[in-house]
Amino acid sequence: MEKDEFNRLLKTARIDLDEEESAYIEKDINDILRFFDKLEDVSLNDEELAFHSVEIPEKLRDDSNENKNEIENVFYNGENYRFYFLGPKI
Repeated sequence: MEKDEFNRLLKTARIDLDEEESAYIEKDINDILRFFDKLEDVSLNDEELAFHSVEIPEKLRDDSNENKNEIENVFYNGENYRFYFLGPKI
């Protein structure tokens, strides 16, 4: 990263650093950018993609259809009008 790009980055991010801090952060950012440049050179054409490095068994629950919220029970404790809940007027 060029010095003027780095200074523009600091200005955009509203970061104020002294010379020593600026040199330290600029070196770190350049190291990170070099690492990403190395990653771009890696060829994955012949490799099989792995989304999980370790196979994870699926633990599924048994679904059952239970009518726990029958419409009469839903409206039992509240005011309602034609199966609509009535709330306070605001």
